[in-house]
Amino acid sequence: MSSSTGDKENASGMIDWPLRSGIFLVAVSWFVYFLYDDILGVYNRHTTLPLVKEDIPAAIGLGFAVAASAATVLTLLFYLCKRDLSKPETTMAVRLILFSEAVYFVLGFLPSVFVEGLPGTFHFTIQKLFEVGLPSLVDATAIPTVLVKLFLTLNPSKPAKETIKWGLIAGTVYLFAFWISNAGNWIGAAIAKGVNYIIDYPVNMFSFILTTVGLLLLSLYAAYFSRKTIGKGNLTRFDLKKVGLILTATGMYLTLTLLLWFIFGSVGGWGTWYAWLLGHGYLDLWGLTLPFIGLPLLFYTESRAAQTAPNPNRASLQPVNRKQLNALFFIVEGLGITFYAVLSAAYYATIPSTKVLTGEPIFHIPITIFGLLYFIATIIVVLVSTIKKKTKEK
Repeated sequence: MSSSTGDKENASGMIDWPLRSGIFLVAVSWFVYFLYDDILGVYNRHTTLPLVKEDIPAAIGLGFAVAASAATVLTLLFYLCKRDLSKPETTMAVRLILFSEAVYFVLGFLPSVFVEGLPGTFHFTIQKLFEVGLPSLVDATAIPTVLVKLFLTLNPSKPAKETIKWGLIAGTVYLFAFWISNAGNWIGAAIAKGVNYIIDYPVNMFSFILTTVGLLLLSLYAAYFSRKTIGKGNLTRFDLKKVGLILTATGMYLTLTLLLWFIFGSVGGWGTWYAWLLGHGYLDLWGLTLPFIGLPLLFYTESRAAQTAPNPNRASLQPVNRKQLNALFFIVEGLGITFYAVLSAAYYATIPSTKVLTGEPIFHIPITIFGLLYFIATIIVVLVSTIKKKTKEK
């Protein structure tokens, strides 16, 4: 191996394996989450009208989500082992994933709109409009639309410009839908319990503002980033540090929201916010692991620059060296996947029952400990990404 090749591998190695393993672990977490939801949907669907019209399509839709996540895991096994697929093979795999996801969102959410999410439907209330109607309508229409458009633009023989454009749009739409769902859950809980449920309890007030305002600001930032990035012909012109920031912030929102319950409990009494958060898994708990991808990307700008314009003083610009940085990434992944594994075990342990064991000490204590350590370690890595060592100019 030539010295120049070795230098290139060393430069890229700073993020290569943590990023590869992080993407793979997120995909596995996605698969584990939807497999649980699908098993639960098959065994516990309603058998009476009109709810059976909602539950049967949802169970079928979840089957497509399981297929999408399983296909992602299998595809990433090649990436993890550095046996990358050809362009046609990758395109076929991604199209299968996009198609399955689009079907999932249509079957999983559109029936809910017509069964209980609109005025005149079964058990409709203003609370259900925010918790079910509006979120389900967005999930069942906006997300499949952008996924289908992205599906149609994928072509290995054509420039990647359009694919990048619709990939950015799809990611932004996902985040806005995520905000609408979670904000709707909190607003629905406030309608059911009264405004004092938020005003009288600082923890609830913080969670409410973090959800309704914080997630909205993050979504707007993602839209701004996408607007500024659309038109760039290839990924090398992306500011991947901002992508990393968006992914990390999304995962940390979920982690912090869960930790608030594990530390403080059901502040103000049990309500539908906690029911959605812990029972239904409506917050897509697999997203807890998104910082596995986001954190390495925070350093990708420096790593890419090191490959194209080697600088002997560049290493000194970071407060930690390459090995220490890799160690930090793997510590975060280890703590995060342990947190997620114990949390998942609290759900899987009672299948096919809908009972969740998150309140049992055997699960509650390790989830809280590993969750806090994961959150703290993630914040430390984010801070490291913002610190530069001062160097003397000769």
